[in-house]
Amino acid sequence: MMKNLFIRFGFLAILLFLMSSCGHKSTTPKRLDIPTGVVSIDTVARPSEAIQCHVHVEFAYLKGNKYAVVNDSLLRMGLLQPDYFAINYDKLTPQKAIPTFVRQYIKDYIEIAQLIRQREKSKSQLIGELSIKTELRASIDNYVTALSHISINNGNGQLTKYTIVRNFNIKDGHITTLQEQFGKDYKEKLTKEIIERIADQEDLEEDDLTGLQAKGYFTGIAPYPSDNFILTDDSTVFIYTPGEINQKEVRVAIDN
Repeated sequence: MMKNLFIRFGFLAILLFLMSSCGHKSTTPKRLDIPTGVVSIDTVARPSEAIQCHVHVEFAYLKGNKYAVVNDSLLRMGLLQPDYFAINYDKLTPQKAIPTFVRQYIKDYIEIAQLIRQREKSKSQLIGELSIKTELRASIDNYVTALSHISINNGNGQLTKYTIVRNFNIKDGHITTLQEQFGKDYKEKLTKEIIERIADQEDLEEDDLTGLQAKGYFTGIAPYPSDNFILTDDSTVFIYTPGEINQKEVRVAIDN
């Protein structure tokens, strides 16, 4: 009798667990089943005691000759800032492009820093830093999400951090747009949902744009869905950089 009771109890517990599991989506990120590599450079230029430029870049790319076109596209997506390669017509590879990017950034920084020193003389000490780290994540269908985490100190002691996101087709490097994913009326539809989500986070009525503006969101600008978004099977996460719609970075997730 007691044995049968334990068997029934165990079966019931397993059944409840299975029912509970079916009712919740998995939070485990999708695995990117493509071999990737990283081009990494860390260097410091010191043309004088007053001027220094530290650059650290970790750029993720896809391994294999068949991804040459995709990697070329990756380098032109604006994941690297400044975006030196946007109008470059040469064939690009991460192994050659990243050292070129670092050299150009250091050259530009030193030139500007020297001009500032000439004007302000001994008053300025320009110790600049640039850190860029990119990562690749599995997205929906044939798409991959590229994220670039950027940190800049232009030498004035103020640190700026922001994230750039691009979702691209693994076959040809094509960057997907909000219109392609959500249709021609995406602006009106997504803007409404974004306002509702931010208002909910701020304990306001879902359509209280005036209340959001009073809290420092969309001040002096019309609300809009950011082109900076992470695309997954279940949701889309919009990332607004600091100073874009608020003084701080804002992330808004909506269900697909």
